[in-house]
Amino acid sequence: MILMIHGAGATSLSFNYISLWLDQEIQFLDYRVGETKEEIFARIEQPDDIKFIIGHSYGGLLGAVWLSQMKRHYVKGLITIASPWQGSPTARILNWFLSDPVWNDMKPGSELLKTVNSINLATPVKNIVANPAQGGNGVAGLGRSENDGTIPVNSARETPAGFRKCHSVEIPHGHSEILQSWDTVEHIRMFLDNPDYNQPKSQHTETTLRNAIAQIQLGYDPLSKSK
Repeated sequence: MILMIHGAGATSLSFNYISLWLDQEIQFLDYRVGETKEEIFARIEQPDDIKFIIGHSYGGLLGAVWLSQMKRHYVKGLITIASPWQGSPTARILNWFLSDPVWNDMKPGSELLKTVNSINLATPVKNIVANPAQGGNGVAGLGRSENDGTIPVNSARETPAGFRKCHSVEIPHGHSEILQSWDTVEHIRMFLDNPDYNQPKSQHTETTLRNAIAQIQLGYDPLSKSK
């Protein structure tokens, strides 16, 4: 079973595209901004059946914390997508106006982030970083630093030092659109097949996929010897 945890302010619908390409049973963990992590974790069902965790943004932090708190588990791998390991300036701003546990957790230097960055984890981790080709915006990054439109890119890159089997890849899409990317799907599927192997960056982009589909539609036979 795969446990999928969405980002703050979203719902499990954000995983619609990715989940279409996964052939394992999925448990979606929904929560609302304003809930504590303890309230969120209390809704996780059949923890012994969970083999993989996929978390987007704040969902990646939640997945790491839950996994570290489990005295016994059968999780083979953790996949995090655009997760702010070192916090988000945007969360600090939101916490000024909408003070609640979620935004407080994601502001730089929070108690949750201190906990996350002290985790020692032997479970393999695939850390997928969103780094949009078009750039981000001035609010999401301090001093106009590189950002994915929501969090600084460096915050997603700087995983906890205690993640002993962690491999990061970067995909040229924004914080939310990365969930609609074939590249993201492909990295997830390769990791699910073999979490202990650090796969190189995929050469099969969405462009090559579209080209392959076009060739099939035109009657191209990949087994034909004709040029």
